Amino acid sequence: MKVYKAGEKSKAICNDCASLVTTTFTYRDVPFDDGKGLVKDVMASVCDQCDRVVALPAQSTPAVRRSREIADVSLEVMLSASDMELLDLATWRIDPDSGLRLRKPLLAYYIQRLSGDPAAIARLQAKSSTRISTAAKAMKIPKRRLSMKFAPKTDASMQELMKASGLNKSHLIRGIVHEIEDDLVRPQNPKNLQKLREIAMVVVA
Repeated sequence: MKVYKAGEKSKAICNDCASLVTTTFTYRDVPFDDGKGLVKDVMASVCDQCDRVVALPAQSTPAVRRSREIADVSLEVMLSASDMELLDLATWRIDPDSGLRLRKPLLAYYIQRLSGDPAAIARLQAKSSTRISTAAKAMKIPKRRLSMKFAPKTDASMQELMKASGLNKSHLIRGIVHEIEDDLVRPQNPKNLQKLREIAMVVVA
């Protein structure tokens, strides 16, 4: 595989010039084809006539792939204060020193795990609407905003869960929080606790 250095010359078809042109390899910020984000300072073949990027060499592929992977997708949902407390209690049980930093990796872990579980849909549907006591329904429970950004792969898994379950984003996250409650909050000795503690040591390092 040819590895190019800044300043080297080549030839390529330039769509803007509509001809075969001489190009120079240099580092440029290159937008993605879909216009959503860009990759910074990547080696590119630039037209000597119009100064447009005409091609990317193979050596730039890893940088482009990494940049696409970190073009995170926002998650904004409103949860009840009690649901947020359950999520934070679960993260505290995994690592009391992690604070809010474990919210995102814990939810991402469950989204990926549940997306591969055929029986998860029925559980999420049930858990998204149950566990509200009669007394609680009569009280005004405050809402809290949960805001974070997920990698595109995690967002895609969440979209699949939403489609399969028919739940909107807020109800899906609520169902996941109660799945976490059953796994980590209610049991005296959660079976996956040690595994999650090991993961936490890496993600919040």
